Amino acid sequence: MNRFFYFKVTFLSVSAGLFAGIIVYGLFDIDFSNSEALTKLVTRSFVTAIVTGLLLGILNMFFKIGNFPNKEK
Repeated sequence: MNRFFYFKVTFLSVSAGLFAGIIVYGLFDIDFSNSEALTKLVTRSFVTAIVTGLLLGILNMFFKIGNFPNKEK
């Protein structure tokens, strides 16, 4: 397995989970009649998920953390 595999697995799983979690958590606090608050929530959750996913993906790319099954050649 190459380093991109470790980056991809970590980035996709962390980003998707964090984005969905922040959206769901934020929906309890906002007023649905205010479209600016909803736009701000989606933007903030997207940026947070991408930045955190990038950082953890790069770290995992170098440290290769995780017990992924080895591919047969």
